[in-house]
Amino acid sequence: MKFEANQAAYGDCPQCSSPLQLKFVGKNTFIGCTAYPKCDYSQSFNKNEVITLKVIDDSHCLECASQLAVKKGRYGMFIGCTNFPDCHFISTNQTTHDKPQYQPVGCPSCQSGKLHRKQNRFGKFFYACDNYPACKHVENDEPVAKVCPKCQVKMMLKKKKDVFICVNKKCKHVVNEEE
Repeated sequence: MKFEANQAAYGDCPQCSSPLQLKFVGKNTFIGCTAYPKCDYSQSFNKNEVITLKVIDDSHCLECASQLAVKKGRYGMFIGCTNFPDCHFISTNQTTHDKPQYQPVGCPSCQSGKLHRKQNRFGKFFYACDNYPACKHVENDEPVAKVCPKCQVKMMLKKKKDVFICVNKKCKHVVNEEE
C-alpha cells in the first residue's frame, strides 16, 4: 500500500522503473529510487524552476533583441529575456543616477581585502570582505572611507544620511555632520 501511494505521488524511476519515494538525509529532502543502492537515481524535491507569467509586448532584450517577459523564480518576480538558455539578461529597476555607486572600502579585519556590497535572498544589502572564507568580516551598515576623529581608524559606518559611527568596537564614536 505504501508503494502505491508513492507511485501516485512521485511516479516511477526513469532509470529502473521502481517506485520513487521521499527521502530525508540530515536536513535535506529529495526524491529517490526505492531500489537504492542498485539504482542511485535522485532528484531535488524543491525544483527551482522559472515560470514565464506574461510576455511583454513592444519590449526587447538589450543583449539579444528577443522579447522580455515577466517571470517568477526562486527569489520572486523579475523581468528577463524569453531566449533564456541562450541569453541571461535580467532587467533591473535601478538606475545609476538615483544613488551614487558604492565604492569598496578596505577591510579592517584582514587589512588586505575590500568590503563589497552584496544582496541576500530577501533583498537586503550587506557588506562583506572579498577574502571570504579566509576573512569573514561582515557589516550591515554601509562602510565609508572616513577617519574617526577619536581613534584614527580609517573606516566608519554610515547609520543615517549624515550620521557615522566608528567601526572600532572599543571606540564607537558617533559623528553627526549636520551640526
